[in-house]
Amino acid sequence: MTRAARAVGGLWLLCLALAPAPAYAQLDEPSWGISVGFAPLWRVPDTLAGVFDANELDIKGRELRVGLVRGTTLGGEWGISLVHKRLSEKSIVSVRQSNDVISVVTDDAELLGVEVHRFFSFVRAGRAQIGVNLGGGVAQMRGFVTGSVDPRGGGVAIQAPIGFSELFTLTGRDIDVFPLARAELAVAAMIGDRTKVRVGSGFNMPGVQIVSVSLSVLMGRY
Repeated sequence: MTRAARAVGGLWLLCLALAPAPAYAQLDEPSWGISVGFAPLWRVPDTLAGVFDANELDIKGRELRVGLVRGTTLGGEWGISLVHKRLSEKSIVSVRQSNDVISVVTDDAELLGVEVHRFFSFVRAGRAQIGVNLGGGVAQMRGFVTGSVDPRGGGVAIQAPIGFSELFTLTGRDIDVFPLARAELAVAAMIGDRTKVRVGSGFNMPGVQIVSVSLSVLMGRY
């Protein structure tokens, strides 16, 4: 190899070293962002009545999440979100207090709390990912329920709506906050340079959900 050829080769290697990294590599650097998500329907199956020590359980509702995330566009993320679970007005809870049965219908009940999540991506194909989304947190029970107390067959109407959390107090349980937990199988896809949409399905305490949708927008290195 001549001296000129070596000089050209060295210059070419130097240019490669000084050249900017591809855009996708820069996009995949961890950064902060915002996220929003919703689940049109979550439900507590009646088969879980024994877990909640209830005679009858038919609770359902919808969920909205807004929060901050940190992650990469082509990888995983973690974040913290404000979670609002609105209970349907047709949700029914029937619990036992000694020999009495308390049956209530949710009028204006909700769970408002904070949840931390982590999305792990274990399969990537181009701009799409498959992974699991795990999370946990706590929520406050808010709102009111109305119903009746049935002492061995004689129905007596509750005089006024009672607080959602007071329902458990009547049955001898002291519950100030309600635990939140999440375990979803999820598919995520890039729909822009820094925007990712994720669709998941699975366990969403206090129930399960068929589908949830989340949108994350990363801000980059700012």
